[in-house]
Amino acid sequence: MFSRQSPRRTTRGANDGAARRARRPRILRFLSPVLLALMLALLALVGTSQSASAAPDVSGTTVDVTLLNSEIDASSQHFITGAISSAESDGAQALVIEINTPGGAIDAMQAIMTAELNSTVPIITYVAPAGAYAASAGALVTLAAPIAAMAPSTTIGASSPVNSDGSNLDSTLQSKVESVLVTDITNVQTRYKRNVDLATRMITNAASYGDQQAQEQGLVNIDASSLSDLLGQTNGRVVTLANGQSVTLQTADASVRNLNPGLVDNLYSLLTDPNIIFLLFIVAIIGIYVEISHPGLILPGVTGSISLLLFLFGAGSLAPNWAGLALMVLALVLLVLDMRLPTHGVLTIGAVVALIVGALLFFNSGGGGPYQGEQVNPLVVIAMSMLVGGLGFYIVFVVIRTRRAPLRSGVEGMIGTTVTALTPLLPEGRVSYGGENWSAVLDPPVRTVDAGSELRISAVDGLLLHVQLATTLPSPTGRETTEGI
Repeated sequence: MFSRQSPRRTTRGANDGAARRARRPRILRFLSPVLLALMLALLALVGTSQSASAAPDVSGTTVDVTLLNSEIDASSQHFITGAISSAESDGAQALVIEINTPGGAIDAMQAIMTAELNSTVPIITYVAPAGAYAASAGALVTLAAPIAAMAPSTTIGASSPVNSDGSNLDSTLQSKVESVLVTDITNVQTRYKRNVDLATRMITNAASYGDQQAQEQGLVNIDASSLSDLLGQTNGRVVTLANGQSVTLQTADASVRNLNPGLVDNLYSLLTDPNIIFLLFIVAIIGIYVEISHPGLILPGVTGSISLLLFLFGAGSLAPNWAGLALMVLALVLLVLDMRLPTHGVLTIGAVVALIVGALLFFNSGGGGPYQGEQVNPLVVIAMSMLVGGLGFYIVFVVIRTRRAPLRSGVEGMIGTTVTALTPLLPEGRVSYGGENWSAVLDPPVRTVDAGSELRISAVDGLLLHVQLATTLPSPTGRETTEGI
């Protein structure tokens, strides 16, 4: 005895899954691995360097050395404040921060200055190597240390506040920001008994100074030709920390321990780059869109969700215009609606426009005030928006083609399906259809076939299948079908 079901139930159970797989666009079969590869590529950028430090000389003192050679932003703030914390906890005699920066965001600068002023380990800032400069916010970070030094042929200054695009602030805001910065640097220079007038002119007049003038007129403490020269000149100096403790530096014969960015610092730096943040949003919007359009793929939805959370984390380090994010989310909504409604791609065009305008608003028109750091590259925005639009048009095309295709189900869906002979058909026998054992009869002109032969269903008569060799089957539209009761 062989258990059998009615043709309709068997057809839906066995054929619909195959039909759905057949209808699934080929590109979507590869989209999940592509999304995963994009995520892995972004994370791979994190591992470009590991924290490295030379083993300290246990027989003497150790000086920690780190670099500030990028724009001053949330990423460099995270790294420098972390380096100060490390120097406070690892027993270093002092922390040397080598500086070569064009400046950056005021809020990040103030956070670094606060960490320097309240450090429990002496900090020495050193504008180096030759040709380097501590410009704009970098100048104030340099002067916030108890000992400020410069290498030959270096420059410090040009600290007037500007907008993120380099343009001047409006007069009222300019006065406010300058007043705060002048007060801050006056307090710092007074505390360390250095030239106040030169420091304030860096802010009010955008003045800048070379190493010799800065050292001779007391803007900085030391003019040193190298790190070893710097450590020799600072040896024996007394530094008074914020807690009132006086420390006599013993740096002449100290070993040097380099503090470099580690995995977490690289990840933080990656997630605060506006271009990377925007790419994370693109991965998120593609993943979520594909998951909505083809439920059950799972991986695109998971990848998109993770990317969305990383995007929100990175966006928190910026000063964005949140109206832009609303437009970016609207782009996803329009993509989904275009897939569901008979708009034939019109909404996808709107989605591309919303994504471009929204991204530029979100990343490039945030603070409207003093310098806020990097901005997203418009070419990246346009290219990725075109990619999203192309994917949207493709899915809309597939949806329209599927809707217009003739609907085949029940017995009609069985016609033309390939089956395999389980026994010789003489002309009657048994075949395998949908994983089940069916009675079948071989239609002319062929009267017999061997077990294992590939056949196609040409008609259905109740629970009896009429089959022919796959190579001789005429078009299914020309065959009659009957359904048993």
